[in-house]
This record gives sequence, C-alpha cells and structure tokens, in this order.
Amino acid sequence: MRCLIVTAHPLNPSLCQTLSNAAIDTLMDAKHQCRHVDLYRSGFFPALTPAERASYYSGFETTEVAKEIEDLLWAETIVLIFPTWWFGPPAILKGWFDRVWVPGIAYDHAADLGAIQPRLRQLRKVVAITTLGSPWWVDWLILRRPVRRVLNQLF
Repeated sequence: MRCLIVTAHPLNPSLCQTLSNAAIDTLMDAKHQCRHVDLYRSGFFPALTPAERASYYSGFETTEVAKEIEDLLWAETIVLIFPTWWFGPPAILKGWFDRVWVPGIAYDHAADLGAIQPRLRQLRKVVAITTLGSPWWVDWLILRRPVRRVLNQLF
C-alpha cells in the first residue's frame, strides 16, 4: 500500500519521533511504499491564508500546499503520529487538515449545503498514534476520548 506518515511533534528526539521511525521501518519492512511528512521539520505553515479562506467555497487556492495535497491524493493509508495537547492534536496538525483536506480535494460541498461528498476514494485506512501525558483513565472516563471522537467524525 501507499502509506503517508504525518508526524507532528516539535522536539527531536521525542517519543512521537521514535514512534514515527518505528512505523516507517515496520511499513517498509512489509514492502509498503512510504512517504513521510514531519510538519515541524518541513516548516509547514498551519494557518489558512486570506486567499485560501476567500477561495474556500469557490475553488480553493492550493498553490502553497500543492506538495501536501499531492501526498494526500497519493496515499491509500495515512498514519498520523502526534501528542495529545489540551484534548486535541497540536495546532500544526489541525492546520494541516484545514489547509490540505479542502473542498475540491478531500470533499465537495453539497449544492444545498447538506452533507459533504467525500472525494478521497483511494484512502482505505487512517491510523492515529498519539501520546498522552495523563493516565489512561482520565482520557477514557473523564474526557471520554476526545481525539478519538474528533477523528471518528472525519473518517
């Protein structure tokens, strides 16, 4: 399979970097094709530009994220590796979704503003590997697994 590994952690070394390297090694040993995007190391800018936001419903301006979109359209499997901070992913990963998973690429808006229509037909699997500084029971019992709930809405 064609696997896109997206890592979002500012420190190197870190547990997320170690997990990312292990995921890449495991996938390559299994003869999968891999592309790796380290959002921090690549200098990915997570905020929508004014031009991108203005074009959101009328042909999204993709010039600045063309490589990231190419990787997304190439992937059959996406592996997201990130820490959970403040009940969610780091802002840089949220920004990757905001700027790369856009109308005309990842989905189409319904003409009547109803449910969106998915476009990533080649995408078979999304895996999230996340670290958390709290005990497991805080995430499960008190917070009710917020990262899982958000990602389940996307996929």
